Amino acid sequence: MKTGIDNNVGDIDILGSWVEVGMVVAALTAGVFLAYPFIKHLIKRRKKSKCIWKELPTAPKFVKLHTKVHEQLTELRVVADAARCQVIQFHNGGQFLDGTSIKRFSLTHESCRTGVSETRQTRQDVMLTMFGEMLELVTTSNPCPILTSTLPDCHWKRHLESNSVIMFSLIPLRNANGMNIIGCLSLEWCSWLKADAVDEEDASVLMEEKRRYIEAELASQTT
Repeated sequence: MKTGIDNNVGDIDILGSWVEVGMVVAALTAGVFLAYPFIKHLIKRRKKSKCIWKELPTAPKFVKLHTKVHEQLTELRVVADAARCQVIQFHNGGQFLDGTSIKRFSLTHESCRTGVSETRQTRQDVMLTMFGEMLELVTTSNPCPILTSTLPDCHWKRHLESNSVIMFSLIPLRNANGMNIIGCLSLEWCSWLKADAVDEEDASVLMEEKRRYIEAELASQTT
């Protein structure tokens, strides 16, 4: 004689079957929750790969922003009576065999006096390991003009001499929060007559002023 509830129908244990179904559903639900962040990451990466540009270069905001940067450079160059004025930005570019990123810099904006050669072709995707002396001066945050001839013999000095730079001024450009150096503002004189007439204090004040304007413009493209 059987007592209690019979969970069997024929050869099937109904209660046991429902327990197994519940366990399967619970496992699938847990799997979905665990896999969701990974799936979301893959979808995000796929969207990024499809849309390389955050903003199209023909967008009014993009055009206005970089036009303003060039206007600031031209004004600085004219007032300082210099040959060139440039924005140089740091970036990554590939990896070494040990996986560390290769640090590089590129000239992104340049204003030149009429008759003075542009330098964008020789200042694109350049390895920063070759310009240690330049980085040292950038980090000092001192825009006082420096004669190229006073630099120690190095790759950077030869690079400046090859571009007829007699005197220059450098000042760092920082990101929106002011914590990290993302590049530098550069002013170059290619004539002894112009270099001799430079007032160091006035040039330093001009560099500081334009640095703030350009930092603000560059920061706006990331907001």
